[in-house]
Amino acid sequence: MGGASGDVTQLLEEMRQHTKALERQRKHEDPRLSFTTPEYKEFSRKFTENFKKNFGKPIEWGMVRRYPWSTPQLVKLDVPIDPDGNPWPRDKDGKLIEKEDPTLHTSVNVKGDY
Repeated sequence: MGGASGDVTQLLEEMRQHTKALERQRKHEDPRLSFTTPEYKEFSRKFTENFKKNFGKPIEWGMVRRYPWSTPQLVKLDVPIDPDGNPWPRDKDGKLIEKEDPTLHTSVNVKGDY
């Protein structure tokens, strides 16, 4: 049993040295590039929400299957639609009404001056 504990302590010491080496490398990293920061998570959440809404723009192209046995093809839709499949609203001149999404243009606050 005495020989095994020497191997364990040696392994533990190697792991500590490796951890210290990683900490030294992280000291010079730019924290803005981390994917675990709250700012990145908030940006990712907003981007995903807006992606699902097509960023407030009408869907004019779609994968359309003409027949049940055919393969879907990318075609321009006759009428632009919203992400729910409803026709996109138009003004009295027949032009598409652009929806302004307030979450699209918000900036992400970055703490500190890097």
